[in-house]
Amino acid sequence: MMRNFMPCMRRVLPGFCLALSVLLVGGQVLAEEVRLVYEDFPPFEYQQDGEAQGESVALIRQVCAELGLTPVFMHRPWARALDDVRTGHADGIFSLFRSEERERSLIFAQQPLAHDETVVFVARGDLHPESLEDLAGLRVGLVRGHHYGSGVVERIPGSLQLFKDVRTMFAMLCEGRIDAAMVARSPGEHFLKQLDCGDQVREVLVLAQMSLHIAFSRLDEAHGKRLAEAFSRELARMEAARRGGREAASE
Repeated sequence: MMRNFMPCMRRVLPGFCLALSVLLVGGQVLAEEVRLVYEDFPPFEYQQDGEAQGESVALIRQVCAELGLTPVFMHRPWARALDDVRTGHADGIFSLFRSEERERSLIFAQQPLAHDETVVFVARGDLHPESLEDLAGLRVGLVRGHHYGSGVVERIPGSLQLFKDVRTMFAMLCEGRIDAAMVARSPGEHFLKQLDCGDQVREVLVLAQMSLHIAFSRLDEAHGKRLAEAFSRELARMEAARRGGREAASE
């Protein structure tokens, strides 16, 4: 990567080096590659025909173009994606909620990619939980490595069953092999439509509203911080431009 061949001088403004981060090979200018891991988490990100797609993918491509970076998207099960970025096999990961535990190994861009709510879906018509405590005795599905909000999982009195991804969990929910599933609303609704079982499953609880972010490995602290700061600035600039456009259109 560029930092190995042409390190930024200390006097250069933080993040500016990312825009200049290029390699000269045979007279060609090549943008620095940034390896980013993700799972199927539609509509934000998912793999289709071997390519990364989704709202957050499009946003990240746009940010990288502005910063002179080349994103390399690597599709992984979520637990492996987290492990890859923590061990340096990837530079960054998206989209994920912030947590104290994750902050220890990841540097988050302050500006979010998107927002969503953590909710509970159930597949039985006789279930009407009004709190997490009402899930007592139920088989509750979670995705391994997902964050559901501070202290949420510890409050679930049911039998927890872990899955590798959201789609597998919802397939089990639709088949009645688990009673409830906890997930961000947008991916949950997407897989209900894909599995054609929206008439069997319904949302019953809203647990938290949280922001989805991109984050970078702490193994190279300086590089991860520069990436996080540069992404955050560009995301904030793009959001301000969109907001200004909406306000102008409404006048």
